[in-house]
Amino acid sequence: MTEFLSDSDRQRIAEFLDTPSYERDPELLIPDDEETAETE
Repeated sequence: MTEFLSDSDRQRIAEFLDTPSYERDPELLIPDDEETAETE
């Protein structure tokens, strides 16, 4: 099975990295419900 990152995944990761470390929350990397509905 091939795994890849979608554009929305890459955007979430970029936003996470742009956020100062003291404000980061791992939940920032969790897709919104709307995004998961698009991929299903």
